[in-house]
Amino acid sequence: MKKFLPLAMVIVGGLMIAPGLLFLCAAIQEPKRLLLSLLLLAGGGALAFFGGRQLARERALSPAHLAERITGLARTSDAETTVAQAVADLGAPHEAVLAAFDLLQERGEAYREKREDREVYVFPGLMPSKVVRRCAYCGNSFSVKTPVHKCPYCGGVVEVE
Repeated sequence: MKKFLPLAMVIVGGLMIAPGLLFLCAAIQEPKRLLLSLLLLAGGGALAFFGGRQLARERALSPAHLAERITGLARTSDAETTVAQAVADLGAPHEAVLAAFDLLQERGEAYREKREDREVYVFPGLMPSKVVRRCAYCGNSFSVKTPVHKCPYCGGVVEVE
């Protein structure tokens, strides 16, 4: 229902621009039609502009769009963020950001964690993974920096995980 009024503004604006252009063409024969043409073009253009701007604003504040932007924010801040940080960085209302975080939790892309006096949303899919060398037979792990191809304990093959 929120999109109805802006969409109607865009449609009515477009319907006003079309006759405005027709009257502009007709103003060549009768100059008195120029004023009506300019009024229709200005009114239609203004309606279409403000309706389109409102549609773009509503899209920018949709939970799905904000969730993408919050994920990008978390990517730059070590796979975690807070609601206050998201509100400040995205310039979105608090309620819209909370709805986006709820959507991210429903999708399983983030979870809430309580730390000291604040709540942090952690994005496990964005955390860096640790690479180790592990013996396929006994399970001992070794640093990637050491060039081990055979396990010194059991002689099994060491694979990179």
